[in-house]
Amino acid sequence: MTKFEILFGIKETEIKKTCVLLPLLAKDMLSNLGIKKLSRGKLYSSGQAQDLTVIVTGIGAGLAGDAVLYLEETACQDIILFGSCGLVEPKRDLGIGSLVSPLLSYSLESFSGMLLDKTKDWKAFPPDKGFMERFLNAAGENEIQKVRCATLGSLKLEEGSVDLFREKDIDVVDMECSSVFSASRHIKKKVMALFYITDIINKKPFYIKLGIEDRLRLSSSIKTAARAICKSTKNSLTS
Repeated sequence: MTKFEILFGIKETEIKKTCVLLPLLAKDMLSNLGIKKLSRGKLYSSGQAQDLTVIVTGIGAGLAGDAVLYLEETACQDIILFGSCGLVEPKRDLGIGSLVSPLLSYSLESFSGMLLDKTKDWKAFPPDKGFMERFLNAAGENEIQKVRCATLGSLKLEEGSVDLFREKDIDVVDMECSSVFSASRHIKKKVMALFYITDIINKKPFYIKLGIEDRLRLSSSIKTAARAICKSTKNSLTS
């Protein structure tokens, strides 16, 4: 058994052209992506649909970034980070359940950096813009909005950073995006992210149970996003 199979639960040769990275599993997400079962490895769990491979990475920049680096010598060409994000502040066109795709993600992955307020030299990582545009066109989902993201190392510290996010025109925050973007660039793979908004910092925080309307909206948006991924992948995004 190879290192890759030990870590991912499947052989390196089984990886498909499109890989979808899931930091966490929402209800019915696997079935909506066409995944019937997961194979569990030491670090990651992997599953296969007709046109894509799904890898459950767990939450955090390190795990997600490492997963990308391990894909360097595989048949993977296109990487889609599919996960949740928090909204910095309510907006007319953005709320719980909105679907967004980051135009860039600032790297604030360091917990210590956030704690010590070492946020002056913000480094931003973009997706592959051609891949992102082809995805959005192929998906045909007009409700997927382009946003600016920051990838954070602390859920606690984000609560006191809203003014800082406003200064940088940051719309959403997550915990994996910048590492996935930077790692994908490093191994020369195309990458983009598709997020669903699950909370609003200090307004509807991640630890508060959502009302029925928000839960229904969120469930519907996750299904819509999964459908967009399957449709786009089937249409073959890479030129």
